[in-house]
Amino acid sequence: MSDQVTFTLIDDETEAEFVFTELFRFVEDTKFNKTYIVLYRAVEDDDDEIQAFAFDETLTSEALENGLLPIETEEEWEMVEEMINTFFDEPEMNS
Repeated sequence: MSDQVTFTLIDDETEAEFVFTELFRFVEDTKFNKTYIVLYRAVEDDDDEIQAFAFDETLTSEALENGLLPIETEEEWEMVEEMINTFFDEPEMNS
């Protein structure tokens, strides 16, 4: 049995379904005071790349209605990108 958590996200415009797998979650409680979730969807190409997507998972009334909230500020994105880079650059921290 797999320990991977999957999410199905639906495009509001096309109603297409996309399945994502959770890579990791983290809490940032210094500046933004939010919980983030990083999801990925494998891309079938010659590079074996993955596309990673990050969302604000903080439970708010808006999130309860609409699901995961997108990250909207450049400052937040920079922080999340740093966490993703750390995740891949320092695998010993992922245990």
